[in-house]
Amino acid sequence: MDDIAKDKFSILLVGSDEIMFKSLTEVLQREGYEVVTTRSGQEAIDLVKNRYFNLVVTDVNLSDGRDNIEVSRLIKESKKGLKTIVIFSDQNLNEDIYLRLKIANVDDYIFKPFSQEYFLHIVEKNLKLFQMELKLVEKTNDLTLLFDIGRELSSSLKLDEVLFTLVERICDVLAIERCSIVLLDETKDELYIAAAKGLPEEIILNTRIKIGHKISGWVFENKIPVLVDNIEMDPRFAKENEEKYYTGSFISVPLVFKEKVIGVINLNNKRSRQVFNEEDLRLIISIAGEAAIAIENAKLYISLERFYLQVISTLTSIIELKDHYTKGHSDRVTRYAVFLAETMGLSKAEVEIIKLACQLHDLGKIGIHDYILTKPAKLNEEEWKEIRLHPVKAVEMLKPLTFLKEEIKLIQQHHERYDGQGYPNGLNADQIDLKARIIAVVDSFDAMTTERPYARALTIEEAKEELRKNIGKQFDPNVVEVFIQLLEQNPDFFRKDS
Repeated sequence: MDDIAKDKFSILLVGSDEIMFKSLTEVLQREGYEVVTTRSGQEAIDLVKNRYFNLVVTDVNLSDGRDNIEVSRLIKESKKGLKTIVIFSDQNLNEDIYLRLKIANVDDYIFKPFSQEYFLHIVEKNLKLFQMELKLVEKTNDLTLLFDIGRELSSSLKLDEVLFTLVERICDVLAIERCSIVLLDETKDELYIAAAKGLPEEIILNTRIKIGHKISGWVFENKIPVLVDNIEMDPRFAKENEEKYYTGSFISVPLVFKEKVIGVINLNNKRSRQVFNEEDLRLIISIAGEAAIAIENAKLYISLERFYLQVISTLTSIIELKDHYTKGHSDRVTRYAVFLAETMGLSKAEVEIIKLACQLHDLGKIGIHDYILTKPAKLNEEEWKEIRLHPVKAVEMLKPLTFLKEEIKLIQQHHERYDGQGYPNGLNADQIDLKARIIAVVDSFDAMTTERPYARALTIEEAKEELRKNIGKQFDPNVVEVFIQLLEQNPDFFRKDS
């Protein structure tokens, strides 16, 4: 917040003693204070409701005859935080008046007669208290804000969610139009905009900054936060202002984690059109500390996800080695399911879930006996019972990986049937996730069109007929209808050699 100078203070003088208040007004204005005067207590109460004052001085003599302590009490109730001083003509205050002053929460009082110097001393003392209390409230609010932001950031380990939260909260808190977070692309040794608000999409996608170049690159290289009132007047950046989102006053703060710079937060364009100040800078430096930790945690989580998925991918490869008849099955099911899901209008996020679930859908077969997976004949009932356990076994293996929660649900459900006769839980119709119903159709199609030791591969036309026969029984009618349309419109896409 801006430091409050005398010309920022507004004082209301209330009383009918015109000679005294004319003198006090001149003294205060000479010191640089803004002064408003009124004669009546009611007018003072109304004024305080409609405009902002830092201090109200109320004389014992009011034109409407109201009690100055009572007027001060009502003023304090209507506007929290302002200071009140009452003036008395009698220096012999009794206990009743002292009690009333306390109840009215009056901040100070003066006895007549008093010198101008003493009056100024009392005014300045109370305004300094006002300023200190205001700063205390601001500091408390900042701490509360930092706690809230820290809690929000720690609630997610997804990098895009962390970055979105940061940009949104910073823009809200500082009432700014533009905020961007640039991170280091270690493969290219350059900075890119990872998240932003108030910038054109073209700039977000195309901006690349070499370390040490332009503003963000300078802040990244020098590891120094920057507050600039006017970029055109700053010799460090006036000629470097090629980052088009910088205008006028701005703040750039490095994101530092364990003494290593990982990015930069940039702030620009206050909605009020005021310049940024030291309080803004201090607040953003504090937020940047929390942000750097959250970003690194999210990036670590991404690395762990990739590691776990590589391990799981290796396991699924082992399954295909155990059963060479299923070689390429997971990849084909993935391709078919993605094509079908996109055609049916599922979101990008849902398609990504389907994609990963398809890669892992047969993971549970790693716990099935080899002789069952490679048996060159139809399975008996006991063997089928073990095969039907593979979705459950997959869930048990993947359950510790909490980031696969949605994928695990699809893996568990992909052998459920539309009529409720499937496994492992006998779900039916809409009880089965649509994404799992999609996987069920393409999984069965690929199995039907793949050569097995106990059954020849069906042609696409034969497989279409089997799908139609099982509409409303094994398969969702709508999913089958769309899939058959795709088979008819794009037959080459579904051939094994495609």
